[in-house]
Parts: sequence; C-alpha cells; structure tokens
Amino acid sequence: MSDVKLSYEILEGSNILKVDGEVIFENSNRVKEKAKEIIKEIEAKKLIVDLSSTSYLDSSGIGVILSLFKFMRDNDGKLLIANPNEKVKRVFEVTKLNQILDIYNDINKAIEVS
Repeated sequence: MSDVKLSYEILEGSNILKVDGEVIFENSNRVKEKAKEIIKEIEAKKLIVDLSSTSYLDSSGIGVILSLFKFMRDNDGKLLIANPNEKVKRVFEVTKLNQILDIYNDINKAIEVS
C-alpha cells in the first residue's frame, strides 16, 4: 500500500497544503479527512493544493480533489491546484477537471492569484 503525507505551510501569506505520494483508493478517505481537518483548523478561505510531490492520482484521488473543491466552495472558499506533474495533469484533462479547477503549473502563479 502506498503511503501519502500531508503537510501545511503558509508561503507569502497563502495557505499551502502539500500532498506527498500517491493518492489512491487505499488512502483516499484518510487523505480527504485529514485535509478537511487542516482546512477547518486554519479556517482557510483560500487553499493551494501543491501536487509537486504527488506522483499519481487514481479515480479515488480525483474524488478527494473534488471533495475538497466542494468543501471549500460550500464554505465560501476557493481551492487552487499547483504543480501537477504531467501524469496528474493528464488525469485532470481526461476527466475535464481542468475546466472546473484553477490549475497552475507554478506555485508562485497560484500564490499571485490567491
């Protein structure tokens, strides 16, 4: 089973949630619940999810991203995605999530708009 690590930091005044590892069926519920816990704790209205260290998202991982997007939207917040690798970008394109989510290739560009 693949392990994944979540970490939180403030970078240039922006809330950054870094996802390190694969987000797959085996860990997706844990990742989703931990991410929501962090969002509630910091009372984030804008959150950048940094996927620079995320090697893969399966359909459950996509579900996590959509759940966080909806969670932020339902709480009058905004979710941005930064630094997806080519494989993850392709998943966003195939699922058409790139038309729904704000996705940035560079964390600094995501910070500029957040």
